[in-house]
Amino acid sequence: MQEKTAVLLIDPLNDFLHPDGKIYGRLKESIDAADTVNNLQKFVKIARSNNIPIMYCQHKLFEEGQFEHWNHMTKSHFSIQQSKAFLAGSFGAEILKGLEPDRSNGDAIVSRHWNSSSFANTDLDYHLRQRDITHVVCAGMVANTCLEATARWAVEMGYHVTIISDATAGFSVQLKEAAENIIWPTIVDEVLNVDGWAEKLNKTAATRL
Repeated sequence: MQEKTAVLLIDPLNDFLHPDGKIYGRLKESIDAADTVNNLQKFVKIARSNNIPIMYCQHKLFEEGQFEHWNHMTKSHFSIQQSKAFLAGSFGAEILKGLEPDRSNGDAIVSRHWNSSSFANTDLDYHLRQRDITHVVCAGMVANTCLEATARWAVEMGYHVTIISDATAGFSVQLKEAAENIIWPTIVDEVLNVDGWAEKLNKTAATRL
């Protein structure tokens, strides 16, 4: 089968990426260090200029009472319940301006994940198989949780996986750097920055001419 690529853009939400977001304060140091927002916007433009579809992988919206009668809540669930992050209908639950989906590019909105992996209990794999996708390029939030969990799952599902290291951020600079330099290279096929990915795409396009 011919190589075919899609982007997995994970949780590009205001609560993570906008200064008014509920979780932004915990990520600001890492966001500033990596220039995450600008790199995410550049990343999306590069994908669109190469006609690469973007799968939008977003966290489940929070609604009051949704965890009632739950007996197996995770640390993430308790944190969301307390912070009310991703509150349905709120600014924080919206996609950051400049990163919105474009249906004309073949972008798709994936069903929402409850925990970290964008594959768990969602239709992401179905979207990818329908498009005969073989390679996925992962970026978005948060580096050590949803991004990494999604990349790990993609490897287990048989996809060729690339992580874009400067189009994400962690809950500390140290956590993100540990993932980028130690953990991700042992899991996925490639760890590239945005410019490195663009250069690779340009080289691939040149060989096809």
